[in-house]
Amino acid sequence: IHEILHGADGTSIKCGVIGEIGCSWPLTESERKVLQATAHAQTQLGCPVIIHPGRNPSAPFQIIRVLQEAGGDISKTVMSHLDRTLINKKELLEFAQLGCYLEYDLFGTELLHYQFNPDTDMPNDNKRIRRVRLLVDEGYEDRILMAHDIHTKHRLMKYGGHGYAHILTNIVPKMLLRGITENALHKILIENPKQWLTFK
Repeated sequence: IHEILHGADGTSIKCGVIGEIGCSWPLTESERKVLQATAHAQTQLGCPVIIHPGRNPSAPFQIIRVLQEAGGDISKTVMSHLDRTLINKKELLEFAQLGCYLEYDLFGTELLHYQFNPDTDMPNDNKRIRRVRLLVDEGYEDRILMAHDIHTKHRLMKYGGHGYAHILTNIVPKMLLRGITENALHKILIENPKQWLTFK
């Protein structure tokens, strides 16, 4: 709360979100406490929250339940990394009903072997596009977010990666070809981030 209202690490620079709150599977007791504290802070501030779920399809459901029980605002909460967590279509649509933002944020990451969970067949960008189209078709275009999750040098263009322009340069044209409308893309790329990042 202090970092949002007054500034972080002894500076006057204020945080704009709480997170990314890292969770594993199953949740540890300390992770549960952090989620509860996040919900309490969000209740006081009306701020956006973003969650990194554990690598199990049940993890996002459990996290939302903990946040709800602690009074968190699910409509201001992002569940990130859904591309590697909720691969099953039925589970994804069931989770979408809970009302949080649904983030596909591994665009540009295409792996045969996902070292953090070898049992997961990491989707490629074409499959991510199909999942976004599914969510749009099911009426969730107001709850979708997209990102690259660039966090290592090899992802940057300078080192041979897709870089920060990948979504706009490569993914958006393919989405248009796959029947996602410009209106839906405007919501996903501009309106949804703006709504999420605005304090209540």
